[in-house]
Amino acid sequence: MDCYKFGYPEQCNKCGALSNVELKLPMPYYNNVTSSKKIMLIGQDPYIYRNHNRVEYVLMLNEEKGQLKRWLGGLFGNDIFSEVELYATNVVKCPVKREPSSSLKRVLSLLRPYFENCRDYLITEINQFKPTLVLTFGEPAHKLFIGILSNGDAFEDRTKEAFTGEFKQAVLGDIRFDYSPCLHIKTYRVAETYGDRIRKFKNHLMEKLNSGSSSSS
Repeated sequence: MDCYKFGYPEQCNKCGALSNVELKLPMPYYNNVTSSKKIMLIGQDPYIYRNHNRVEYVLMLNEEKGQLKRWLGGLFGNDIFSEVELYATNVVKCPVKREPSSSLKRVLSLLRPYFENCRDYLITEINQFKPTLVLTFGEPAHKLFIGILSNGDAFEDRTKEAFTGEFKQAVLGDIRFDYSPCLHIKTYRVAETYGDRIRKFKNHLMEKLNSGSSSSS
């Protein structure tokens, strides 16, 4: 299937995380549109606290009325799903069970050992997809992602500082692309704290989408 063409695993038993029969490996999301705009969305991992097997695709972008899909349509414009080559994956491919009250520090510590088995998948996906722009969702995803970049030291470790509204050039081997972490949907609504940066982020995002240009090699 086209959604697996960039190196996302159809099956994986590297760490045994899927030994629980209630959990499964979701599919990557790929809209297979030919475009100069190649956006890669990177989530944290596919675990949700209820109805685990509801997650059939990464970020649940197959669900027409899904909260994230609707939010992305509002952020990018709904044309992103029909006119932009869009690929969505996770830093950790399998669902990592945890309690709803888990702190960001706890979530990161849970994800990191699994990511050591997933990082090669993500590197392959970037090399094969060759994005012009990458967004990560959530602080654990951002922290793990910059760890694979050739110039990861150029980015702030915490999303609060890394989310400036600007896009920076990221480098992974021979691949270059624009990158920014993206705030959580709920955080996005806290205009008192992030208002100026959110407005700047949206403006720069629209500029990049409308120009169709970036720094991919």
